[in-house]
Amino acid sequence: MKHAGTTIALATSGLAFIAYPALRPWGEETGAAGAATFDSTAWPIAHTLGMVGFVALAFALRSAAADLPWQWSGQPVRRAESRMWVAVALLLPYYGAEAYGLHAVGGYAVQQGDPGVIDVADSFRFAPLPMTVFALGLLTLVLVGGRLAHGMWRTGTLGRTGGLLTGLGLATYLPQFFLGAELRIMHGVVLGVGLLIIATRTAVHPVTTHQQARTSHALA
Repeated sequence: MKHAGTTIALATSGLAFIAYPALRPWGEETGAAGAATFDSTAWPIAHTLGMVGFVALAFALRSAAADLPWQWSGQPVRRAESRMWVAVALLLPYYGAEAYGLHAVGGYAVQQGDPGVIDVADSFRFAPLPMTVFALGLLTLVLVGGRLAHGMWRTGTLGRTGGLLTGLGLATYLPQFFLGAELRIMHGVVLGVGLLIIATRTAVHPVTTHQQARTSHALA
């Protein structure tokens, strides 16, 4: 299948973003209940899937910028790719601490019967430097979403729909953290479905020679 790398990376990202909030434990995050939440096997798995979603999207944009001779493989996608790698660099340290650090703290609290230990989580979750780096990563996603939606606008109804849903999901990644579990799961579905639609666009709509020539001329 032509452009298989881009399609697979997009689909992987979409499925990961859907699974992340769906699998994430939504219990209390304080006291004994919070320790059990962090200690759950689903906690690191879900957050790892979130990281997979970000990295797979960055690789998809890299592949698309290099391989897809569409309108959307011009400057909009190249700019989206560079910004996505910046977002990945800013987001992954915090996600790693959430996924593995909190899981270790929760496990220790459960084993020792000392739920007060999980209070240490706030020392990095809400510390100025980690929060600033994380927020910058989330704000960078707004730029990625805007460029991607713009780049997909002229690729037909399917591509436009996928671009708009993906752009909306990326642009609202920061505010969705303040929503309840149901809305956060819905947000993951919107973002994931948008990426799956774009993946479908790359898989089922081959590029014609005319399109290739027109795009090559536009990029010259």
